[in-house]
Amino acid sequence: MSEEWLDTPEDDGITLGPEEALEREIAKSKALKVERLKLKDQVERLTDQNRSLHDQLEGLKQSQGSLPDSLEHSPDTRQAGSPQPTDRFLPNRWAFFLLVFNLTAIGLLLIYLLQKPTP
Repeated sequence: MSEEWLDTPEDDGITLGPEEALEREIAKSKALKVERLKLKDQVERLTDQNRSLHDQLEGLKQSQGSLPDSLEHSPDTRQAGSPQPTDRFLPNRWAFFLLVFNLTAIGLLLIYLLQKPTP
């Protein structure tokens, strides 16, 4: 009998009657259903997008496999992101330039510091 009279307090500390508690639970249930439907739609869209991207990838793999070997390595079919033969030596030139520049700067600094000041 004492269980019938115990009302559960809500988040804000106010004890609601059975009708208000029921309305609040119904509102929560509706919000959860809407959120679940949105997530389901999003999963379906992402699944379709994944499937279409997979199909595109397979098509590209098949078209790449159908190219003759002589065309695959020709300069016209080379990808834009692949390095050119001259690009391969460019970082080495920069490294050499920076090394010479830094050694020259250190040498000039040592010469400046080691000179005796003239009175």
